[in-house]
Amino acid sequence: MLTRSGLGAVLAAVVLGVLGWWWNYEEVVIAACGIGGLLLMAIWVSQRPLRANVTRRLLAVRVPRGDPILLSYRLRNATRFRSGQATIVDRCDDSESRVTAPTVSPNAEEVVNGSIPTRRRGVFEVGPFEIERIDPFWLTVGRRRDTGVSTVIVHPKIYDLVGPHGAVRAVENDSVLRRATADPLSGFVSMREYIAGDDPRMIHWPTTARVGTLMVREHVEVRRPEFTIVLDTARTTTTPDDFEEAVDVVATLAVHAIRIGLDVVVRTTDSNHAGRPMPLVSDAAVLDLLTPVQLSDAATLLPVSALFAGGFDQTSVVFVTGPNGPSSSFATSERLSIVRIGDGATGGIGVVLAANNAREFVRRWRSWG
Repeated sequence: MLTRSGLGAVLAAVVLGVLGWWWNYEEVVIAACGIGGLLLMAIWVSQRPLRANVTRRLLAVRVPRGDPILLSYRLRNATRFRSGQATIVDRCDDSESRVTAPTVSPNAEEVVNGSIPTRRRGVFEVGPFEIERIDPFWLTVGRRRDTGVSTVIVHPKIYDLVGPHGAVRAVENDSVLRRATADPLSGFVSMREYIAGDDPRMIHWPTTARVGTLMVREHVEVRRPEFTIVLDTARTTTTPDDFEEAVDVVATLAVHAIRIGLDVVVRTTDSNHAGRPMPLVSDAAVLDLLTPVQLSDAATLLPVSALFAGGFDQTSVVFVTGPNGPSSSFATSERLSIVRIGDGATGGIGVVLAANNAREFVRRWRSWG
């Protein structure tokens, strides 16, 4: 491929050749031929393969959205001659990285690092990369493509929340509920006298025989209530960029809840990735659930009522939506908190927090008491 200088050289050679032939000037024709020969040599130099063999390695296969994909390129020259300079061109998700490859001495190797920016979640292919060489006169560019392709997972970015606040704080303060129950698998507390209506299965016969009156075992249910986060995926409520920020907010809240010891359930209104009504137990489980979630059209959008068919029960719900959300209408509840994320997000009925992006949300959440 010709550079701008190369195109200029071609044009100059053609003009000089035509004028020299037309005016019968041999010197001009010789100059045109000289330029043509220089172009041919430049093409040959730029198309020659690089003496050094280039291999690529991903430094991490899982990358938070917004962080760069870190790459390492190893150049090994097994020949008796020094390799020339080149540029390594690598790509991922329409983003490009250009890394200058240094010259490598005979029977030696060099390592250079590069990075590719990320802007959205998903599973992407990195590469194949190209070795780009330019001749010393900057007239032509030669490229040779490598067949190596790597896979990288770009997951939501997790921000640090200092201390539980808002809905999370309310759940933590009531994290252990104790109430009487007849479930024999619950925690045993004490013995007491039998009262009409008690489950006969709870009668403890050895104690009854010893004291001469019916005695029953009293149990209590020790239960951790669920903290539920719902992501609104309706395309009508947000833009693709704002949606990525909302996913980061959901991931941040869920991981924070897990790390402080709460049972957290993550659901989405995307029917293809709605999640399950059971607590997640690790950061990786949260990221794996949220990484493939995409904006939903009417055909794939779930109403919130489908996620809470039995009501909110003992769960506290944070509903994260876009600046135009929520997409579903539901009765107000003291257990439901709406969070709007996106450019121009404002408060409203039931909206406890609105922020333009995830970073602003974190700042406001930390100060929200």
